[in-house]
Amino acid sequence: MIVRDPFERLLSGYIDKFFLPSPIFWKKRGGYIIKQFRPNSSVKEQSCGHNVTFLEFIQYVVHVSTRDKNMEEPHFTPMHTHCKPCLIHYDYVWKMETIMSDFKHAIKHLINMKDLHIDGFDFRMDKEHLSSDVISRITFMFERRYDIEKCITFYEACLRTWRGFQMRGVIDKNDKFPLISLPEDFNVTVYKDLVMKSSNAMKSKSKVKGQKKEVFLESYSLLPVKLLEQLEGSVTKIDTEIFNYRKSLRILLQDYKRNNFSYFDFL
Repeated sequence: MIVRDPFERLLSGYIDKFFLPSPIFWKKRGGYIIKQFRPNSSVKEQSCGHNVTFLEFIQYVVHVSTRDKNMEEPHFTPMHTHCKPCLIHYDYVWKMETIMSDFKHAIKHLINMKDLHIDGFDFRMDKEHLSSDVISRITFMFERRYDIEKCITFYEACLRTWRGFQMRGVIDKNDKFPLISLPEDFNVTVYKDLVMKSSNAMKSKSKVKGQKKEVFLESYSLLPVKLLEQLEGSVTKIDTEIFNYRKSLRILLQDYKRNNFSYFDFL
């Protein structure tokens, strides 16, 4: 069983399904969220669901967990509701935050080889996963171009995807998307090369972690205290207790000071 910090999981789900170009999911849940939680929203916003904010997303998550379970979405429901840890005995529970060390420990235990050397394996896996994930995300965007352009320009889709890579620490947050317009021959390969060129210059692991932390803090600092308390009480509570994660973000957020850079300035 593999679990993840419930607060990180919600943020990751929001970025993947709402911030990044995802027209099918925009239509499936975005329109509903905007209708429910954005007063005076436009017909286009309700129809497309293309610009849901993190605040609106968390309002939705809290709302459906307590009042409208018919509109729950498995991507955002707590891990314990999927994996039933109180009913099923798992030999291993891995955490996303420490998955490589958990994996190495399990492998050594399973094959009973204390002297097994797999140093550097996590680095190779990270690099291979990064390259594969970059290509997958860019390819998906181009495959959905027709549907995306019903709601936003493809140039904005490219900007959002670029920002998504910055959020993950793939590229430096100060590296702006290098094109002011899209050339006629713009394709998956051209975009991938732009990302990988910028990514290759991003060699500091501390900077990668720093950007990820900035995204997390900025996102949750936008929530009113009452909404954060509702989230902690009705959505994340059981997962944090079962899997031993932090139960509250209030101490973490109390000293946070927002700077001039915003990861969500598109919305």
